[in-house]
Amino acid sequence: MKKFLVRSFVLIVLGALAYNYLIKGESEIEYGITVDGVEIDIIDMHLHTGTWEALTEPYKERYSERVPKPFRFLIANLLGNGLKTEGILKQMDNAGIQRAGVFAVYSPDTTGIASNEFLYEQIKDRPDRMFGFYSIRTDHWNLNGKEELSKLEQDLLKYNATGIKLAHAHQQMRLDDERFDGIYEIAQRLEKPLYIHTGTSPNPYTRMEPPYVDPLYLEASIKKYPNAKFILGHSGYDSYRVKLTYLDSCITLAKKYDNVFIEPGALGSRKASEILLDYLRIMKEEDLIDRVIYGSDGPQFPGYTSSHLENTIAAMESTGYSGEEMKAVLQTNFENLFGL
Repeated sequence: MKKFLVRSFVLIVLGALAYNYLIKGESEIEYGITVDGVEIDIIDMHLHTGTWEALTEPYKERYSERVPKPFRFLIANLLGNGLKTEGILKQMDNAGIQRAGVFAVYSPDTTGIASNEFLYEQIKDRPDRMFGFYSIRTDHWNLNGKEELSKLEQDLLKYNATGIKLAHAHQQMRLDDERFDGIYEIAQRLEKPLYIHTGTSPNPYTRMEPPYVDPLYLEASIKKYPNAKFILGHSGYDSYRVKLTYLDSCITLAKKYDNVFIEPGALGSRKASEILLDYLRIMKEEDLIDRVIYGSDGPQFPGYTSSHLENTIAAMESTGYSGEEMKAVLQTNFENLFGL
């Protein structure tokens, strides 16, 4: 097993290095797919940016566990380059994805920080391909909540933001804590949809209790701000236990409120392969395909963005999704929600 892991990582490293040098020009890349005669211009709404240095030490340790010890000295360079402009675009090109959402992150206690300013620098020259989802610090809310709300609003306007990114479990925020309603008020007033991480995470120090991960705890705010658009990230996926623990909560909210949408980030990963088919079948049976917006939670490591998409497409075909239904999830639901 150890030899297999070493061999696999060597192949990943060599592939990443080769890709850096052999990447085709954008005019030569074939974007999107065609299914049953339906052309689909795929949008991945959930990619991350950042630097190795800005990650927390516990998260660095967890991330390093994926890599054989002899090659860990390469992590900082590979991850750092892969999360900046050129690296993100190469992952998108390799997957045949022309457009994607890219997230800022303020999780100083769990994964680290990719600031709004840093995000803007990574995407500002490619507004045709990368859409910015900006975030807000909440770790000293009782002391500076008003100032942080003001900064969020200024950043959303200054950077022409596509949306807002929150991760209650990572940011140590209860989903039913009314102190944060000001964020949803800004989202409603400025017409900036909110991506909200739901479900558990295996990352160090992430909150696991239901009030931090079960989207039903967000219902009062969803009802209070009917013109704010709430995207329930990861579809309530319990990645710590690899179960669809909170999917029922997402379904309940989406059926009850027109301003609720659902994103399946990470469900196309190898870890979740056994439950992806169940997820897609359930969403089809519940007649919620028009609420599902594709995202991967990439780039993570070389090839992840592409493999997540390939796994998702294969699972859609296996569960009987038509070309039009696949187009809705992979393209038009995003375009309709964000007015593209």
